[in-house]
Amino acid sequence: MRLTRRPALLLAAAGLLAAGVMPAAFASATTSTAPTFATKSFGIDGGEPSIAFDKKSGQTFYATGGTKVIKFRTDVTGKMGKVSDATPPVSPDTLDTIMVEDQQTGRLFVSYLALACSIMASTDDAGESWQQSEGCGPGSLLDHQSVGAGPLHAPLAGVNPLYNGAVYYCAQNSYNGACSVSLDGGRTFGPGVPVANTPANNPGDPLGGACSALHGHVKVGPDGTAYLPLKGCGGVPTINNLTNSEFFGGRPSLSVSEDNGATWLVRFGPKGSNDPDESDPSVAIGAKGTVYYGWQDGTQPNDAAGGSTTSARVATSKDHGKTWSKVTDLSTPLGLHNVQFPEMIVGDDDRASFSFIGTPGIGNDQDTPFRGPWHLYISNTYDGGKTWTTVDVTPKKPIHAGCVHMLGLAPGSQRTDSCSYRNMLDFNDITLDQYGRVEVAYTDDCFGACATGAKQNPENTSVSNVSVAHQITGKTLYAKYDKLFAKH
Repeated sequence: MRLTRRPALLLAAAGLLAAGVMPAAFASATTSTAPTFATKSFGIDGGEPSIAFDKKSGQTFYATGGTKVIKFRTDVTGKMGKVSDATPPVSPDTLDTIMVEDQQTGRLFVSYLALACSIMASTDDAGESWQQSEGCGPGSLLDHQSVGAGPLHAPLAGVNPLYNGAVYYCAQNSYNGACSVSLDGGRTFGPGVPVANTPANNPGDPLGGACSALHGHVKVGPDGTAYLPLKGCGGVPTINNLTNSEFFGGRPSLSVSEDNGATWLVRFGPKGSNDPDESDPSVAIGAKGTVYYGWQDGTQPNDAAGGSTTSARVATSKDHGKTWSKVTDLSTPLGLHNVQFPEMIVGDDDRASFSFIGTPGIGNDQDTPFRGPWHLYISNTYDGGKTWTTVDVTPKKPIHAGCVHMLGLAPGSQRTDSCSYRNMLDFNDITLDQYGRVEVAYTDDCFGACATGAKQNPENTSVSNVSVAHQITGKTLYAKYDKLFAKH
């Protein structure tokens, strides 16, 4: 939730883009690597779905705003099994339900936003039992929380007697973000440490990077480096404090900790990238440390008006975000003119997947007059980001129509003609199963006349059905299973 402002068809690419941005290279329609996906709706009304794979039980866990947590298993043929309930005993009806598993230890965490903190629980037995935790650390508040878990960074790696890893809790307070760290497996958390906008976050800069407070989901690399994707850094100060637009413009960036959350340094995203002040960026890290970064790119005329186009872009880094590869535009070559909800996941170090929703509609998608059908897209790379294949996962019908409300709920964050559709809230989510097959959690609110196109300007329903797209054929993100899935 944002209490503050803003918070299978293979497609071919052609044409040149702006200087410094490479169009995505796409495989031909006859390639055997192009994945296909099945979709399923769970009949649950909610937004901001969260998804995590539990390696211990071989099941996928799915949560959304509200109380419900469900789990299911997908067999080697891609068939989804029975869906069962795994809701923790304490599960408040709230927004920003975040779920993540520490892939090193197999501990699964679920966090429910509770304003100044959150209500968090963890399970080591696939949801059969849950243990409540402190939820957050002092100073890591207020909204739009994220939880990440992974190995400890040296010198703590391998010597912590309490838990073989670190659990991060990050949240934003409308001017800045802060992260607190748990060294006892998510039971208790230390004090929150600012991730941007203080001199310590960017030495030599009194503004500490000049970053928007809003951030994506924190991820932990194999060496224990923690990465928090920030919507925009290097912006121009404005008077719009408490609306997350205290800095206008800038470029999507990262705040990075290489000392288990004791300090955070702002590392700017690729040159030429732009923050449109809408969706959060997403980061994922490969087994050899390759950083994959995906974001919604676009520019605004000023700090009170949105632009008319955005695009889904990706870049990679081999040095923890200090320098970047050339940027690849995954959406514009497909005839898509606006995107939202970028989500990145990595399997092998050279294999990654990036999901987003996109539309051919042109205009400010934050305003009610905006028109355009939205579909879910998934792009895969099998060569470290040099080339990508993109699939329209929902080709038969849109999952949303018209504007996408990303302006938040705080007083002063709305404009005269702000979008009235808030069904999908702020993000989707992505994970991999044990075979490296991609699973994406998303929200679908386009049914009836909206889905069939019976009306010239179809409207979304008031119900937003949480759904999942899961891979059923094609090359996965783990090379060791290539031969297995060549048979399926």
